[in-house]
Amino acid sequence: MGGWPASIPAEWAPRPEDELLHEPVGDPALPWKETFFFTLRDPKLNANLAMHMTVSANRSPSTRVNVAAVQGYHSTMQVRHEDGIANAKQIGNSMSRLEIGHLSWDSDHELRWVADLDEVSIDLTVRGKHYAPLWDTMFEGYYAKGTAEDGQFYAHTEQVVVAEGTLTWKADGAPQPFSGFGWRDRGWGRRKTQLMWNTGWDLVGGVLPDDSVFSFIALRSHELPEPAPMPVAGWWSDATTLSPLVGGYYHKEATMAPREYRLEFDNGVVLEAATVRPTGRLVTSLHEPDYNPQLPNISPSMMDWYALMRDGSGAEFEIFTQCGVVHKLDVFRDAQFIRAGHPPVRE
Repeated sequence: MGGWPASIPAEWAPRPEDELLHEPVGDPALPWKETFFFTLRDPKLNANLAMHMTVSANRSPSTRVNVAAVQGYHSTMQVRHEDGIANAKQIGNSMSRLEIGHLSWDSDHELRWVADLDEVSIDLTVRGKHYAPLWDTMFEGYYAKGTAEDGQFYAHTEQVVVAEGTLTWKADGAPQPFSGFGWRDRGWGRRKTQLMWNTGWDLVGGVLPDDSVFSFIALRSHELPEPAPMPVAGWWSDATTLSPLVGGYYHKEATMAPREYRLEFDNGVVLEAATVRPTGRLVTSLHEPDYNPQLPNISPSMMDWYALMRDGSGAEFEIFTQCGVVHKLDVFRDAQFIRAGHPPVRE
């Protein structure tokens, strides 16, 4: 694509090196985390993949990766937590790694994702689809900012992506050609998950019939507690444009699957579509630490629901949606067993 066009504000662009690890700054009492998330689907294979990786600068083991894969009767999720490798050529551990290709946060942005689990192996070239906004500037204040000296802060960029490569279930033996689309994000900063949010979130993205892309998220952080309005941020992009979401609606089914949306963007683009049918589904997590009596008693998990949509012209296309939830790990912590000491305590 030859670089970012002048029509997009320069401050909305992440630096190419933001894909790599950063030098930690700020309050050392908070952990420095570098996070990478990818969700991908090949509609023809009916295969869904997801990967979340955290690299912690001040912890050992440093690299924790969760990979999930679903296709037909095949389903697996595996976590590996160990000291990994991180340099200008690759980031990851012995189970899953990202090999650095071209860094530009446009359609030329390219990584290779290689994973080797007990049940499946993955080898994909992942490329960006149009432009990736830097949330620190395009949506200032959406995530915690803190200061350079103290406090929690989180920098974030995200991008709709396409992927080509192979998916091999080891029980079958034969590599399958994978060609799909999805969404990814990249975050870095000093933060604890339990201090960022304690409610769920909704996330949607996709490639439209005209080859443009869009994404939005609704998530309430601790910096914006109720009864403040639910903060929503989103964007639309094509080969020359990046425009923020300014209005609309998004309705879901009780199953967490999408139902319909209307999205209004600052440049006048309006997107409307309704669900034809849900397609691929995958449950995964941010692989926060497992049960520990010394840790806060919440952990995030998410349902990736892909769906076939139809717009007003009758064109059909798939989108990615995610419904995130926060749940208890120590389910009985601070509980009262009613039969042993009833009635229930009211205070």
